Amino acid sequence: MHIYNTTFGVDPAVETEFIDWLRAEFIPESTADGEYFSTPELMRVVSSDPAVNSLALHMRARELDDIDKWYADHGARLFDLIQKRWNGHVVFFSTTLTLV
Repeated sequence: MHIYNTTFGVDPAVETEFIDWLRAEFIPESTADGEYFSTPELMRVVSSDPAVNSLALHMRARELDDIDKWYADHGARLFDLIQKRWNGHVVFFSTTLTLV
């Protein structure tokens, strides 16, 4: 089992809109039919910096190849859309974690 974690730094002015979009588009597209991911969890990262709100999205994949397939089929486009739509008001990085 693997967890694909994306951490987002979100300008407070767009946070509500961005969370709504994650829940309405990003997460459903990424988890539809369980082909790539399952069990999405969207969490707030506890931080002492009030200038940026941080969120972490965890999605579980059975195989590492599922993550690569998702990125090729959907992820690159979704991340590009974030960059275009929120133009610097949302930044992100992703990591892959493996359960031990």
